[in-house]
Amino acid sequence: MLRFKLLLICLLLSAASVKADEGMWIPSLLKKYNIKDMKKAGFKLSAEDVYDINKICLKDAILGLGSKSNPTTFTGSGSFISESGLVLTNHHTVVSYLHKHSSEELNYMRDGFYAQNKTDELPAKGLTLARLVRLEDVTENLLKGTESLSDVEKSRLVDKRAKEISKKVREGNHYKVKVKSYFGGTQMFLEVYEIYRDVRIVAMPPLALGKFGGESDNWRWPRQSADFAVLRVYGNANHESLRYSIANEPITPVNHLELSLKGYKEGDFAMVYGFPGSTKQYLTARAVQQIAEVTNYHGIKIREAKMEIISKAMNKNEDLWLKYSDFMAKTSNSLLRWKAELRGIEKLDLVNLKRKEEEAFTQWINSSEELKKKYAEVIPGIEDCVARLDTIEKLNMYVFEGGIKGGNFVSFAGKFDMLNAIASRKNVNEKRLNKELRRLRVEASNFFNAYDLETEKEFLKTLVKLYDENVGDKYKPKPIIEARAKYNGNFDRYIDDAFSNSMFASKEKLNEFLKYFTKEDAKKLQNDPVFDLCLSYFLINKDMVYRQRVDIRKEYGKYHNKYLQAKKEMMAGQKIIADANRSLRVSYGNILGIEDDGKNYAPIAYLNELVEKNSKDPKVYAAPQAYIDTCKKAIKESKKAIPTCFISNSHTTGGNSGSPVLNAKGKIIGLNFDRAGNGLVGDYKYMPELTRHIAVDIRYIRFVLEHQLHADNLLEEWK
Repeated sequence: MLRFKLLLICLLLSAASVKADEGMWIPSLLKKYNIKDMKKAGFKLSAEDVYDINKICLKDAILGLGSKSNPTTFTGSGSFISESGLVLTNHHTVVSYLHKHSSEELNYMRDGFYAQNKTDELPAKGLTLARLVRLEDVTENLLKGTESLSDVEKSRLVDKRAKEISKKVREGNHYKVKVKSYFGGTQMFLEVYEIYRDVRIVAMPPLALGKFGGESDNWRWPRQSADFAVLRVYGNANHESLRYSIANEPITPVNHLELSLKGYKEGDFAMVYGFPGSTKQYLTARAVQQIAEVTNYHGIKIREAKMEIISKAMNKNEDLWLKYSDFMAKTSNSLLRWKAELRGIEKLDLVNLKRKEEEAFTQWINSSEELKKKYAEVIPGIEDCVARLDTIEKLNMYVFEGGIKGGNFVSFAGKFDMLNAIASRKNVNEKRLNKELRRLRVEASNFFNAYDLETEKEFLKTLVKLYDENVGDKYKPKPIIEARAKYNGNFDRYIDDAFSNSMFASKEKLNEFLKYFTKEDAKKLQNDPVFDLCLSYFLINKDMVYRQRVDIRKEYGKYHNKYLQAKKEMMAGQKIIADANRSLRVSYGNILGIEDDGKNYAPIAYLNELVEKNSKDPKVYAAPQAYIDTCKKAIKESKKAIPTCFISNSHTTGGNSGSPVLNAKGKIIGLNFDRAGNGLVGDYKYMPELTRHIAVDIRYIRFVLEHQLHADNLLEEWK
């Protein structure tokens, strides 16, 4: 009878959390776990066609977007699409690199960009791309003989072994190597990467098309966004990773994806191949509750206030629109995401759903003394940590979202703290002092050219007030407490007075201060009211947030890892999903419509809908008029409706932005760029009736390249 109950519990949990089209799967394990289900869903290729270390396969065309300082910490995905090093990714993943090249004279944000010749391609300075060379399961090598060790001893030994293995793999080659942990450290994979460091921008549509509908359409379906960008990878004589290429010439990639312009229909197989960021499928009820009631709740409050300020500024003139368009996009993205997550949590009743899972988990633990000994403390330990984190997470939101990252001024002023530290020492290093002054002159020039001081003051006025209203005095910076008393809560007047008495009041005053600065001026900086306020956020973070948050999260991590270990043990022999962790993954499903709030939506959106939206609200859907005219003409002349975007139930998350969407034969049919609102809860619990990712149709990408950017040479190259 006991065995029957245990089996029933496992089956219930399995049915609740694992479905054939769910999950972001490790590509090297597809043959073992997934290929049969993929075939049932319509896939026509083999597991080896997707991933194989002995032959060229699809994985050799897939790329992770990183940075010069963190080339294997991926923020998005992409893919090679030609033999001449062309890469396809999302507009929103790389628009900041184009933004750096934009000016009032060359307004690429408004007009888009296309390089007629290779010599015109713009460097995406700091952007790196990575190709996974191979995966290797190193679990046995890392964990052998660690059973009797304490957690600390085990961690040290595993880290030591991982470094030794990585060093050995790197010997005699140019690769980057990482070891990643899965299921609370019960499974380890070695990842070997080829890094590309010379990346250039070839083509990007105007912001009005790349982010068509802006915030009104973000995280929503149906969509008509041309969210794509075309890049190119070059050889670099100064970096050995491209030793097989010619310096300053496009590389020839190991593999590139083939196009399919035949289209698709509802029910067809679709596969997303890329580097998803992170999911948290195994959160407890209490942790989900914290997301809903603390993190997202206060994050939404802060970002709504920021969005109101940005919107007013951008409506004033084109200069401010250009300066704040990228900042607005980043601010609104998380705001709308948090709102959508809350809707999904509520719609699923996710807190109670997680509680039921925990009840089944507890029953399993209580079925034997051995399991009790190993795992009885897991759920209570997690709940205790989460309860202690409530205050810290709320404070962290107001310190970072409302302070350090509230606008752009706090982080800018914070850069002067090093000057203060150098000049305040008893024996001042004049050489270092002068070097720091030169650095800050450049920082000051860049800041005042990139941002508007009056707008930044509005951020401070609004967010200081929000901080005061929502955080207890124990956690408030001294300047805010003193300002509330002195100005009777009128923080607008406080900020105005602070700037009127500050060296940060203008570019000219700050430049003068830096030009004639001596070590005696350290006191002036310390007593500056604006610097004092801005620095206080960093001090609150240092004294009350960072270390406490790290310590509690570290303790939480130990319990959560044990929870994952227990889940894996409990479901031994069954297919169980590892959370996404910025490693290469495959997700698959079918192109399907969706029901949302009582309304059914088809899985494909069309060009005529773009024209209709633009006609109804040209301010929000601000496509160039010449492009709208072209669309009307194309619609009239075409015998079939022209698709723009589509959705499928493949499981995706952040980081999948720019991932190619492939058909049953492994050919690219689209480019993933978003998810439909309620499905954002899929990071915490995948539900097939809610989860849809959104992709721009490959045919629409080529339509925009032809009719908006007039990229005939590129289209000829990319066939």
